[in-house]
Amino acid sequence: MNDEQNLLFHDLVAELLDLQKNKVIYAYQNAPKPKDTFAYIRYASIKDEVQSSFERTNQPGVNNIIGHKLLTCEIQVFADNNRNACTMLYKLIDKLNKQSVINRLFKANIAIVDYNSVQDVSALLNNTHFTTRASVDIIIRFTPTYLDDVGYIANVKITGNTGKELPIEIITEEI
Repeated sequence: MNDEQNLLFHDLVAELLDLQKNKVIYAYQNAPKPKDTFAYIRYASIKDEVQSSFERTNQPGVNNIIGHKLLTCEIQVFADNNRNACTMLYKLIDKLNKQSVINRLFKANIAIVDYNSVQDVSALLNNTHFTTRASVDIIIRFTPTYLDDVGYIANVKITGNTGKELPIEIITEEI
């Protein structure tokens, strides 16, 4: 996803989980782990759904390339004792199906196409502290677009001789 799509998705996850934006982090980021309840987003894999499509623009020699990508995004919630991580992710999935959320994502060329079951991955830490954790994989479709300046030929000038007379006449015209 591009930076704008990434930011929109991050902020939406924070909003739907009822967390402050700084409580939703990216996996492997170089920063301290937030205290209390927090979530992380990890983009696990990305692949082309189908081959990119090309369309002309109104500029000569410039094409618009439209990608069709599928992204597997893991969201994991680490909850404090007052919250249940599984419940938070169940509610997140329910809220992702709201029409208002679908519309916001659609405007950014993002669609949630599938999600896996919420997994309870709670653990006992240091044999002393139990933490509730849950994880869900969400399949996201997004369509990045890029401009490609392939150039174009404005004039062609043919010179030379084949040694034989050609039965055609070549007319060149400036575009």
